[in-house]
Amino acid sequence: MLPPKNPFPEDEFPPRTSLNRYGPIFINVLTIGCLIATAWIGGLFGLIMFSPNSVVNPFPPPPLPPLAVIATLTSTVPFPTIAPTWTFTPEPPPATATDTATSGPTVTGTAIVLTTQPTTTSTSTSTRTAAPIVTETPLPSPTQLGGSVTATATATATTQPVGTPTNTAVPISNSPTGHLVFASTRNGDADVFIVVPDGNNEQLIVSASSNDDRPSLSPDGKMIAFVSDRNGNPEIYVVNVDGTGEVRLTLTSAIEGNPAWSPDGLKIAFDSNRGGNFDVYVMNADGNGVIQLTTNAKDDRWPSWSPDGTKVAFQSSRNPTVDIYTIDVVAKTETRVTDNGGNNQSPAWSPDGARIAYQSDQDDNFELYSIKPDGSDETQLTNNPAADTHPAWSLDGKKIAFQSDRKGNSDIFVMDAFTGAEATGILTDPADDRQPFWGK
Repeated sequence: MLPPKNPFPEDEFPPRTSLNRYGPIFINVLTIGCLIATAWIGGLFGLIMFSPNSVVNPFPPPPLPPLAVIATLTSTVPFPTIAPTWTFTPEPPPATATDTATSGPTVTGTAIVLTTQPTTTSTSTSTRTAAPIVTETPLPSPTQLGGSVTATATATATTQPVGTPTNTAVPISNSPTGHLVFASTRNGDADVFIVVPDGNNEQLIVSASSNDDRPSLSPDGKMIAFVSDRNGNPEIYVVNVDGTGEVRLTLTSAIEGNPAWSPDGLKIAFDSNRGGNFDVYVMNADGNGVIQLTTNAKDDRWPSWSPDGTKVAFQSSRNPTVDIYTIDVVAKTETRVTDNGGNNQSPAWSPDGARIAYQSDQDDNFELYSIKPDGSDETQLTNNPAADTHPAWSLDGKKIAFQSDRKGNSDIFVMDAFTGAEATGILTDPADDRQPFWGK
């Protein structure tokens, strides 16, 4: 059966209004607008997320590397100047040695180690009173370990240049007979000079507004060891023979004196009261390796090496008078050389080792004598009312230079060592010229 026909056919398909006519266009426009808005919002979101300065950026740029700043330290306290103490480095206190030396010879050699007390081969029967040698206040004695005597010194030795020596090199003339070095007060205080043995070509080597004396030439004639009190107490220095390159070797509160080079030039013997009384010490030529050679309770002074370097002659007040002794630097045995009732001082070994020259007042006036190292054949060399002292042998052993006041003040004279010919004054300045040493 067919459905009944709608009596109102217009209800099946109601007529379109104007809205229905434009609806599709409106929807399209709205869709496009939404797409544009979405794209704009997405772009804005991207800019925010990936901006380098955005706090929500998941991939922030790496931070800049830190700036390196080098700190500059500014000291507000001056650097202290600390004087060394022969901790040798003391001696260089009589205790341990430090060395500084900066400039100065490079030295090699075998140190001498003392392990026993020296023994003597003779005794004195003289009743004469020993002449006083020093009046300075003694210092504490050195440390002794296991029976051996150990001394330490302070050097420089340091060893670095000190003092105020002449800075300009002094031309030194060649001389087949060598040179004499000596101390003179012609400039006020004592200075060190050098001269040819005939008295010519005199040159000032060391002048430092202090007392510089007791000069000694090295075996090669290139350096001079001497004593100076420029820093308050006598210490040992070395300087080139032309006056340059001065170096301080010892640094103690004691009195150091009378340096003497060993024949090989590697060591320097000297006397010091760093142990309380004066004893003979030996150090390397650069101020290191100080050892104590004599250990007597009396004063041992003025060392002089034998030409072969095996022994050292020295003067000692261990008897009622001062006498000359020798000590074997290896065996440590001592031998008494003089025993004449006088004060015998300033020994000087001849170049051939056959004799020792010295000064003696055995006739109540200081004259020069020589003697064999075994104590025999003592010979008087001078006989003058003046005091003749401090003998120094020529290189060939035929002449002796010495100090004498026979012209009213101390001057330097030269005499034949064996003939007894009259001495010749080679330096007769109105000031005192003293303590000659004859070397190359």
